[in-house]
Amino acid sequence: MSSRSPALRIDRRRALQGLLATAATGAALPYLSACTPAVPVGYGHGQRAGEWRNWSGSQTSRPQVFARPADEDALRDLLRAARGPVRPVGASHSFSPVVTTDGTMISVNALSGLIAHDSARQQATLWAGTAIRDAGPLLDAVGQALPNQGDVDPQTLGGAIGTATHGTGLTLGSFSSMVAGLRLVTPEGEVIDCDADRDAEVFDAARTHVGALGVVSQVRLQNRPAYRLRQREFTQPLKDVLASIETLREQHRHFEFFAFFHADDVLVKTLDETEEAETPAPLLQLPVDAALWLASELAHSLPNADAVLQRLLVSLADASVERVGPSYHVFPSAREVAFNEMEYEVPIDNGPACLMEIIDTVRASALRTLFPVEYRHVAAESAWLSPFHQQACASISIHQYWQVDHRPLFALVEPILQRHGGRPHWGKLHTLAAAGLAARYPRWQDFQRVRRALDPRGKMLSPALRQWFEEAAHETA
Repeated sequence: MSSRSPALRIDRRRALQGLLATAATGAALPYLSACTPAVPVGYGHGQRAGEWRNWSGSQTSRPQVFARPADEDALRDLLRAARGPVRPVGASHSFSPVVTTDGTMISVNALSGLIAHDSARQQATLWAGTAIRDAGPLLDAVGQALPNQGDVDPQTLGGAIGTATHGTGLTLGSFSSMVAGLRLVTPEGEVIDCDADRDAEVFDAARTHVGALGVVSQVRLQNRPAYRLRQREFTQPLKDVLASIETLREQHRHFEFFAFFHADDVLVKTLDETEEAETPAPLLQLPVDAALWLASELAHSLPNADAVLQRLLVSLADASVERVGPSYHVFPSAREVAFNEMEYEVPIDNGPACLMEIIDTVRASALRTLFPVEYRHVAAESAWLSPFHQQACASISIHQYWQVDHRPLFALVEPILQRHGGRPHWGKLHTLAAAGLAARYPRWQDFQRVRRALDPRGKMLSPALRQWFEEAAHETA
């Protein structure tokens, strides 16, 4: 818990009332008509007909063809006939240009649901278009559960695997590490079923495929028996969290924290497996997500308000919060306020120093930002292009409100993340091109070899993927 004296504490409800009262002065009145900004997402729902936009609105494109194949045969026929560049799209939740194309965009959302399960092995095969939020109940119905997931759950399984989406946990990897087998439909419409024993190199490449090898249609996940989690949230001084970080990450199955640039306390979140009974939903749920939106709008409108608003936001969580429920209920949190994000996976021992350098650098700058830094841990894994390949990492995420230009903040912070040995998350914004990426992955050239064999014409290479892959491939061809 926080070490601040009781006299300096701000009651959470009173803080929220104060925040709303501040809005009533008129600074935020234009924004009170809705709880969250409406950012159009998806093909045909953007500002113009035929325009695709990602969740934050930072990535847009106008593909010549947008297709939603109804089954795997239709997907195969589509890939055979498609003109490049071809890009698969799931929930449009990536911030990087991994999806954008003016060629063919293929939504896998219709390929959804549970195909088969094996109770003895605790494995289940699902269509790759299944949303994570739908996978939880489907697996629970057969007595299984995902070993881990993040606090956002609209993504499709195919997209989560393709970008090594992850949660937190010292002994737990990303979604790529959960894959026991998968089915890949190649750019020429061929089908490859692969696992550790069949087409093992394709399997190692496809577990973090970035949509460069074709389209994954089915995934066989290594799950575990269904379980409950106890969630606890509390605030604590950042210096105390970093002083005991090794104990915290070893003591809890899941441990993460959120650090604001201009507040001394951080919000700590832990999840631990439990046999305790499920707790009822709270009668009064403070709208922290709405408060974050409102604070962001206030900061956007008022100069020099960042530090005060950040301390108010921390105060909203300045009391211990606990709940117990099925894992797939407890993992996700409300994330309705749109933002843009950059994330690097830093070698685990470099994490604390990297974080402090980021915080000190931003505090010393004139840049404004309200959103916190998210700090998590992820175990090492073997997928060739996973950012966690052969190394456990501290995952450090930087956010900026969607109405604020993210580029100055990200440009200031990214060199720090790179100096500390970080690898960028494939679904988040970064500026590295092929040469810089190749230097960070020991099996980079093996991935390129498999990619060229499966897609010799480069049908899956959008401009962004050409920037990421082609230069290094040509240099060593």
